[in-house]
Amino acid sequence: MVLKNQKPDKELQLRVKTIMVLRVVFLTGFVGVIVGFEQRVGLPGPIIPLSVVLAAGYSLCLLYALLFRWLQNYLGLHASVQVVGDLFLVCGLLYATGGIDSPLSFLYIFVIIATSVMLPRTACYLAASGASILYGLLVDFEYFNFIQPVELFTVATHVTFEGGYGFYIIIINVASYYAVAYLSGILSNRLLVIKEELAMTSIDLQELQAFNQSVIQNMGNGLITTDLQGRITSVNRAGQETTGYALSETLNRPCYEILDLPEFEKLFRPPLPPAMPVQISGPCTRKGEQSIFIRAKLSRLGEPGEPAKGYICVFEDLTEMKDMQEKIGQAEQLAAIGRISAGLAHEIRNPLASLSGSIQMLRNELHLDSVYQKLMDIVVRETDRLNSIVSDFLNYSQPRRHRMGLVDLTGIIQDAITLMKNSEDCPPGVDIVFQAGPGHLTLQSDEEEVRQLVWNLCRNGLQAMDGGGSLLVQLTAVETFRSVNYASTEPGVVLTVADNGCGIPPDQIKTIFDPFYTTKENGVGLGLATVYQIVQRNGGHIDVKSQVGQGTTFTLFLPFSGAEPETDPRPAPSVAGPTPSPGSRTA
Repeated sequence: MVLKNQKPDKELQLRVKTIMVLRVVFLTGFVGVIVGFEQRVGLPGPIIPLSVVLAAGYSLCLLYALLFRWLQNYLGLHASVQVVGDLFLVCGLLYATGGIDSPLSFLYIFVIIATSVMLPRTACYLAASGASILYGLLVDFEYFNFIQPVELFTVATHVTFEGGYGFYIIIINVASYYAVAYLSGILSNRLLVIKEELAMTSIDLQELQAFNQSVIQNMGNGLITTDLQGRITSVNRAGQETTGYALSETLNRPCYEILDLPEFEKLFRPPLPPAMPVQISGPCTRKGEQSIFIRAKLSRLGEPGEPAKGYICVFEDLTEMKDMQEKIGQAEQLAAIGRISAGLAHEIRNPLASLSGSIQMLRNELHLDSVYQKLMDIVVRETDRLNSIVSDFLNYSQPRRHRMGLVDLTGIIQDAITLMKNSEDCPPGVDIVFQAGPGHLTLQSDEEEVRQLVWNLCRNGLQAMDGGGSLLVQLTAVETFRSVNYASTEPGVVLTVADNGCGIPPDQIKTIFDPFYTTKENGVGLGLATVYQIVQRNGGHIDVKSQVGQGTTFTLFLPFSGAEPETDPRPAPSVAGPTPSPGSRTA
């Protein structure tokens, strides 16, 4: 029988408790039957031996209850003690009710059945063997007159061993014990096998559920499940990252409040769309007022042919793809413009050069009054402006070949500020402040492109401050760079140009880098577009933040592109000295 230490089995504990309760119920019922016989019919034999046996049975029940508290981790041992005790208890009952003539020999069958409930299959055969041995010993002792069983009941005929009848009764009882042990063992073993199969199935189901949950949580697309009314019941990790809402903020909320796509709310209103899945796409407001482009597919949750239990919404953020498509469209447009501009360059710039030279010669040779002289100056100035527009257009549409070299970025910014503060683009009352670390920062790039980039950014900031203000230019070396939609682990430089001018409306920030987009009366719209093109060619990134009436800040990152940052011994002042020209401007 099982004697080894084992972890408490709740099911086995329940079975042992059940057998203990049934034992008390049986003893109590048996006492009731005996009392009823005594009162109605009267028992001819002595009742004291039976009372002693019944008292011993109740004592065993009490002992089992005490042992149950002490042997929680040895339920097999506890059950074995109960089986042994029950075998001797039934033997006592047989002795007190007539021995071989007792009608209670069938009680051994209940002991064997109880054994199959609490112990393995082998224990059933051991219990049957124990019952056979005890029953055989009782009969042998009675046959050889070693004991004289108590005749509790009056029987018309006694079991006699003449003709082998007594042995026949013994064989029938023993055979019945083993037959019951065999059948109950099969049932017990089958129940054990089923229990193990259920445990394995439960483990497999848990593993499958965990696998499915892991797949859902780690899938790249967002997934939302809803009930029939569209209220959210679950959201995976990608869905939370895409929408910006935590799981606790989305549960039981309508799906169309989290994904406020156009026409999305109508899908949950009757009549529902007859054909599913339904795919929709459009702009969506992420938590934090950030606009993203979403493509979502809504399908029913349930088996085909059965009523839907809810809905499944799978969606993905296509903002980057949408931006990439727009950039590809712009690139194709610029490619077409570049092909056209190559032919227009000679057709426009050559006549402009001839026209400008002729007018300047006439202005110098002819003696005109002040009115005509002013008209000549206007023609020359507008001719130069038209030539500048054509040059900017050609530089943007057909960039010159990259001439890589070591560029002193600090020196270029200082030169640009010196030229800028003495140019017509710098209005009176504007301060230009330059802040940088010690030494000069250098990087691998095209020097002319870097000069064009710095000039266009500074010029754009000055033109935004008609009423005066301050233009801050900062230069910093960084090991890594990270912004909202960009991250780089390469070392590089960060150039920041901030003004406190008129600012840019939120609806125009996305278009300021588009070619030919301008809000200025005499602007062409190629300055910031050229800056963006130069940054992209150098593998960098540019961000812009602006508030209307407070100013605009451009943050530009350029990687060193494999060149280590070098420090020039020349000093780089944080704030340059005052300008020699009239006005309060410092660099």
